[in-house]
Amino acid sequence: MKKVGPHSAVSRVVKLKRDGRALAPDERYDANIDHILRAAAVVFSERSFGLASIRDIAAQARISFPRIYYYLRNKEEILYLISRRAFEELLRRAGDAARSTPDASARLRQFISGHLDYHMNNLAEMKVLVREADSLSGRYQADIARLKREYSRLCRKMIEQLAEENGHPLDRDRSRIITSLLFGSMNWFYTWYDPARDYEQRARIMDEVYRMAAGAIIGG
Repeated sequence: MKKVGPHSAVSRVVKLKRDGRALAPDERYDANIDHILRAAAVVFSERSFGLASIRDIAAQARISFPRIYYYLRNKEEILYLISRRAFEELLRRAGDAARSTPDASARLRQFISGHLDYHMNNLAEMKVLVREADSLSGRYQADIARLKREYSRLCRKMIEQLAEENGHPLDRDRSRIITSLLFGSMNWFYTWYDPARDYEQRARIMDEVYRMAAGAIIGG
């Protein structure tokens, strides 16, 4: 089966309009891809990318096995699109946070809240994003690595701005370490978060993560 580049794959998935009207044929096509990607995220999060099969994804999506190939070329393309869609949404939220206010503290707080809010509402996708980062290859891997670097740079810039605003400028290594520690605390969130128990504590969880980060940045 012929491999396609990431830009070709991305062009097959567009944002859906959610206005309640009947979907046009192109929108139904996109809705079906969205449905398959969400089902695949559940399968990958439960079984891992390596152990999961297209048949598993078809069963989770409740569609026929051959129909998967009408929409998507192979398992790696599915993983790539799950990852890219997640990063695009996270980058959109990060961009909103960066433009939201001249106050560095508020920007970082909004960045953390946006990341964790996406995580809480898309647990399967975030598990896949964190655990399957090394499963992609070639241009798929390179494109996701680029998005990951862009997202990390946005976070690091906010951390450095908060430090400077409070008179504690960070050297390059300390900035990198604090950024990595912050992502570590946020990305492994799924290992302990239980929606039934913790959903009502959403705001408090976000606040505590910000406090930990700000303490490391401003504490000197």
